Amino acid sequence: MFNLPYVPTSDNLVDKAFRHGSEKAKKKRSTRKDYRETRLRKSEEERVKAVANIIRSDLKSIVKNFPSYEQLPSFYQRLLDIKVDKDRYKKCLGAVQWCLKRIEGLENKTLADIRITRDTSYAREFLGRSSSLIKQISDELDELIEIKKAFRGFPTIEDRPTLVVAGYPNVGKSTFMRNLTGSEVKIASYPFTTQEILVGYFKRGYTRYQVIDSPGLLDRPMEQRNRIELQAILALSELADRVLFILDPTQEIEPQINLLRDVQKKFTVPLTVVINKRDAVKPIVLEELSARLNVPTALVISAENGEDCRRVSEFIFSDKR
Repeated sequence: MFNLPYVPTSDNLVDKAFRHGSEKAKKKRSTRKDYRETRLRKSEEERVKAVANIIRSDLKSIVKNFPSYEQLPSFYQRLLDIKVDKDRYKKCLGAVQWCLKRIEGLENKTLADIRITRDTSYAREFLGRSSSLIKQISDELDELIEIKKAFRGFPTIEDRPTLVVAGYPNVGKSTFMRNLTGSEVKIASYPFTTQEILVGYFKRGYTRYQVIDSPGLLDRPMEQRNRIELQAILALSELADRVLFILDPTQEIEPQINLLRDVQKKFTVPLTVVINKRDAVKPIVLEELSARLNVPTALVISAENGEDCRRVSEFIFSDKR
């Protein structure tokens, strides 16, 4: 989704630039028929230009191809802030831009000094100063390598009717999405199985719907939520046209009901409640739980049953709800 460039470490960038500069200087010395002093001066000028060109090319690519925070859609701005922190991101890109300008200015000054004075020691000075400049942004380059990995994990969100599946960890959200959409979602039996926003699709008639499997939420205040939970809150606030809240009666139910009440209070989009694991709980327990929820309709399903999942999706996007 994001066409992000290669980001070198500071050591790799210096090594690549200096190696390229050495090759260009050697080639220049071997092909010119001028006096020795002229050949040396021209080869050092070529070294400076070659080193600066490699550094400029890599740094420009970073500045140009990493999106500016302000240009990102609101959802991706908030997701980036959850995963990385926008101030860190801006600082990293700003440091690269600063180094790029300094290298460009240093190249122009060095070439002018060599041509005016014919003193090739300016080339050695350029190598030392350019290496020092790149070392100064070493931490920022390392951070951008990690930020690039975070961007790669961002979901591709389409502009279409969207259902966000929410609830406690391990209540069957990923199972529901897998059986409804056919998406290959990894399932595991420990808290926070889903650690990212996952996207799947299903068709009903001629309409293609988007389904978001959000990370599990716990019953706790917003300020105590971790970065994984905040992604679920982001999906609910930014992406949802409909919300499906899944309860699992085989887990402790009070925290799940408290979470349901909180979601009902904080988010205004239409919400459907389903009780999962129909085959694992006695009917009387399901009836009592349904009565406690105080919602117009609480559907009882098995998320392992594809027909149940399709029935729920049809109810959610129909006029019956």
